[in-house]
Amino acid sequence: MMSHIFPPPENLILHHLNLLSVNCDVLVVGASSAGLMAAISAAQSGADVILVDRPPSGIGPEHAANTIFSGMATASGIKIEDCYLKHDLEGMQILSPSGRTVRIPARGFFLDRKRFDEHYRSLAQSCGVSMFSGTVKEAKLQGSRRVVSLDDCEDDGRIDARVVVDASGVTSSLARENGLQPMLHREDIAWAMEADIELKDLGEEKFFQYWIGSMAPGWKATFSPAGGDRATLGVFVRGHGENVQPFFRSFLKRFKAYKAARYRDIESLKIHSIRRGGDPIAVLPGEIVADSLMVTGGAAGQSGLAYSMRAGSICGLVAAEASKKLDVSKKSLSRYEKLWKKEFYWQYRMARASLDTLASMKDNEIDRLVAGLSAKNLISCGSFARKAAYASVAVALSRPKTLPDLAANLMRG
Repeated sequence: MMSHIFPPPENLILHHLNLLSVNCDVLVVGASSAGLMAAISAAQSGADVILVDRPPSGIGPEHAANTIFSGMATASGIKIEDCYLKHDLEGMQILSPSGRTVRIPARGFFLDRKRFDEHYRSLAQSCGVSMFSGTVKEAKLQGSRRVVSLDDCEDDGRIDARVVVDASGVTSSLARENGLQPMLHREDIAWAMEADIELKDLGEEKFFQYWIGSMAPGWKATFSPAGGDRATLGVFVRGHGENVQPFFRSFLKRFKAYKAARYRDIESLKIHSIRRGGDPIAVLPGEIVADSLMVTGGAAGQSGLAYSMRAGSICGLVAAEASKKLDVSKKSLSRYEKLWKKEFYWQYRMARASLDTLASMKDNEIDRLVAGLSAKNLISCGSFARKAAYASVAVALSRPKTLPDLAANLMRG
């Protein structure tokens, strides 16, 4: 996640002084990609919207997602803009522990996350969204509204909102403090460590790389070329706690060895910055609505940049419509959950089952699976069900035992 652009200091002072009497239809907590889309969607639907985001920490980027593929963006209704693109990608490669490769052609882009966030902040402001800098302390239900107080305001400063949207990320506690359990398998958050790296011409590669196996148990290690000499390198690990630095160090050695033939000066690779965080890829959304309260994006276990933005859009639309009808009950807001499930539920269920199946496989089994898939076309058109069936046939031909394991994990939920 990237550090944010905030209004000039004098504007912030005015905002804080005015908090004594601020009311709105929809209050969005967190300028995540999902939060920004929720704010934009609600404002475009006629709601009076306020977005509150915590002050920048000053210790580097906070919004980590930096790669998007055209197919996912199109399916999510997200228009990709040239103003925040840094590098074109031709697709992705899946690498097994021994370095066997499956190549999947799929147009994608490395994003300049600072410009990306600025673009959507600007769009939100152009839609009439008011922005405040602050950290939400509590969001108490009073009648049919929520009264929200901020840590850095006076005791009587507050925002009075018909609907509060928690979009403050995977570590958010706001929804849980109000009685919701927005993630079904919170223990399965993939904790990440990602570095911005530099090596001559390294960023000119054209394929995003997923490494799977014991180097990053439960999920992946990644290499994402950013153009020129820059790229990112990271590990996303489930089931080993938040400190994944040992996995990163091990993957860095493996990465250098793999790239040594192509880059003779690989040992001169520089690490400029490191960020840590969580990816709810295998978590699954749980309780994401209550009276006058909604949860979206990472806070709701809705992973993936494009998919979380789409979730935010649905959330904002339903919040605005409910506010307009003066019915912000759980029953009214549950339309958001129904619409989200209709579009994405089975994709997330399949993703969790797939990762659980992968986590149960030994490195040599993964090597054989990837080797068997390397000569097959894994791309198909049509609905999610058709794509899943097509991919399942390819996997079954390469490793028949995978499908029963996948089915068992899918039933387990």
